[in-house]
Amino acid sequence: MTSIRRILLSFSLLAAAPAPLLAQTEPTTGMMPDVVVTADRYPTDPSKVTGSYTVVTGEDMQRRQLRTVGDVLRSVPGVSVQQNGGPGTLTSVFIRGANSNHTLVLIDGVNVSSPSAASGAVDFANYLTENLERIEVVRGPMSTMYGSQAMGGVINMVTKAGKGPMSGAAFAELGTRMQTNAGAYVQGSEGRFNYNLTLAGTYSPNDTPVPARFWARNNPYVDIDPYRNITLASRLGYEVTDTTSVTWFSRFIDARVNYDQVGQEDPNATTFTQQFMNRLQLDGNYLDGRWKPVLGVAYYSNYQHSQDFPSVQVPAPFTRDSYFNGRRLTADWRNLFTIAENAGALDELSFIGGIDFDQSWAYNNADGAQGWGAMAQTGFYGQMRSTLFTNFNVNIAGRIDVNNTYGTVPTWRAGASYLWAPTDTRVKASYGTAFKAPSLFELYGTGFFCAGNKQLSPEYSRGWEVGVEQGMWDRKVTASVTYFFNSFNNLIQCPPPFTSLENVAQAQTEGIETTLQIKPYDWIDFNFEYTFLIARNVTANQPLVRRPQDTFNIRTMIRPFDGWQFGAGVTQVSSRWDFNATTGAIMQPSAYTLLRITAAYDVTPKVQLFARAENVLNQVYEEPEGFQAPYFQAFFGVKARF
Repeated sequence: MTSIRRILLSFSLLAAAPAPLLAQTEPTTGMMPDVVVTADRYPTDPSKVTGSYTVVTGEDMQRRQLRTVGDVLRSVPGVSVQQNGGPGTLTSVFIRGANSNHTLVLIDGVNVSSPSAASGAVDFANYLTENLERIEVVRGPMSTMYGSQAMGGVINMVTKAGKGPMSGAAFAELGTRMQTNAGAYVQGSEGRFNYNLTLAGTYSPNDTPVPARFWARNNPYVDIDPYRNITLASRLGYEVTDTTSVTWFSRFIDARVNYDQVGQEDPNATTFTQQFMNRLQLDGNYLDGRWKPVLGVAYYSNYQHSQDFPSVQVPAPFTRDSYFNGRRLTADWRNLFTIAENAGALDELSFIGGIDFDQSWAYNNADGAQGWGAMAQTGFYGQMRSTLFTNFNVNIAGRIDVNNTYGTVPTWRAGASYLWAPTDTRVKASYGTAFKAPSLFELYGTGFFCAGNKQLSPEYSRGWEVGVEQGMWDRKVTASVTYFFNSFNNLIQCPPPFTSLENVAQAQTEGIETTLQIKPYDWIDFNFEYTFLIARNVTANQPLVRRPQDTFNIRTMIRPFDGWQFGAGVTQVSSRWDFNATTGAIMQPSAYTLLRITAAYDVTPKVQLFARAENVLNQVYEEPEGFQAPYFQAFFGVKARF
């Protein structure tokens, strides 16, 4: 079926859905989030957001027993997650077919892309969900609001703010393959001071990610690849006055993982990672709420040490001892001005504008071959937001980024949405441009093959989308369909003779995102997400690898009795392309279907027993080709609150 026919079919199914039994003058919120923060960098009514977004709340993560951010993102429309084996191994995220380094990732407002990473892509392997308030995913070009890297979209993780009397919780669970997860937090507020302190950890022995078809060549050595992670996080806030507050965010991650090569056991390969992030933020609310400034300063460091000494299996490792140290200092000043409210047909007119500054440094040392570099970038942006006739929203935004290495880059975005209240039908459309700056490694990296190139230019993209959302039966049912198209040019690759990086490639992606949410009663809910994606390397005239064409997610949660809840989810991934682990030729890996089941019982109001089963069908599959995904594992645990 062609993409156009799929679009028409999806829209026709949505149009055929029955209208509400009783027309609503104002649609109820139903299953919509209270606010969306990431789209406009300020809390925004979801009905006024002109782009595509998904919000996963901390409560939802706990109910579904999702322990890592990668697991959360697997069920988000338009998002593909690829992990090189078990917990702790390299985890890449692709939004709408864009490269993994085309996603801006924030934790409490801190950009966690390591300046020392080869392409600038974020590895999601070490991000745990314990005590997160929400994860927001905004899809589509967002450089106008965020600058470099937000070509495919933005992923924003937010820690909960403490409130009320002191309270807390702790949990621990053990898997049948001896994986252990645990965490605890304490939070509350006292007068003008609020706090939230979190500790979480994971240990997993990890079966080998080398598929069984390669075991014979390892004579017949098969090892395990242990992983451990300790994460500390805090959020401390103080209300200086009734209109001014200060918040300090901090997070420290210490992780270690053994890993193998593609199809090859490597008993001595280990990576140590430490990430440290801090942000100090001042929030104001002045002139009776008409001016809301935010001033922030953040520092992020990412240190990686990889070792791979000779062994019988790998007598001559490509690199034996390497260090990667990336640091980033950022400052931002943003403002929300409410210009007019309830002025005739103009319900609201506001302006969001500010300045972003980013200074990054990188140092790499691979077996004595050293490389280092630095880059500074300043962005100036502004966005006009208006609401007309109550339900018609228009956003127009522009930005200029000035970089001390490659010069000036302008971007812009425009979006609109309209809600037809009598039938609770919302339509939206947007168009935007985006860019990604060359990473420091791409500019200054050393080596005989694919070395850095100081003459590189940014990568560019432009994209548009159009969609419709339908609420039914007082929003007990919501359905949506969105079509998107993106083009990418000036992409950085390593062409023959493979001596240095160049701006040479072009790519296109298009697809459909479909969602259906049903909550007929308080004790049951049902979710369905389907993404259809066509992603092509235009230069090479071949599919982009590791971007599934069809991804289905179906899940339900039921609460039949007081204190009991059960959940089940099915994921199917098919029609994808990858490079053959043996020959390097492009090929289509087998499709796979995963079944996940959860259960929980509240023994008392403060003690809960829970269990879950992952990969219940014990599917043998490889997410990226050449890396065996985890087998079946059941977990049993307990959670206590105070």
